[in-house]
Amino acid sequence: MVKDLNETLFRESIFDLAKGDNATLLVKNNTIIEFWATWCPHCQRMIPIYEEISKIFPDIDCYRMEAEKYPDVAEQFGVESYPTFIFIKSYGEMEKYVGEMSVDTFSKMIGDVFTK
Repeated sequence: MVKDLNETLFRESIFDLAKGDNATLLVKNNTIIEFWATWCPHCQRMIPIYEEISKIFPDIDCYRMEAEKYPDVAEQFGVESYPTFIFIKSYGEMEKYVGEMSVDTFSKMIGDVFTK
């Protein structure tokens, strides 16, 4: 299941950004965060695909954050277009992918990112 993030939940579950440059990573599992916008047609088409991905990969924590509601968080991840997916490995390394994709492409990407 994809969980919606607000700024408070982000700070409690993903990163504690209160420490400025010394932000603390809080995730314990491989994690994906989608930054999206309500007006974005690509984002709308990704809703069922991302939900399906969350069911195919139940060990990966899947989140969604409305970037325009939380621009400070989106900016810290370099979000410039939608949808943007941030893959966070359990040990903290991150990768960013932008755009709409199929379930098969998304699944392959997950395998490529989290098995490196």
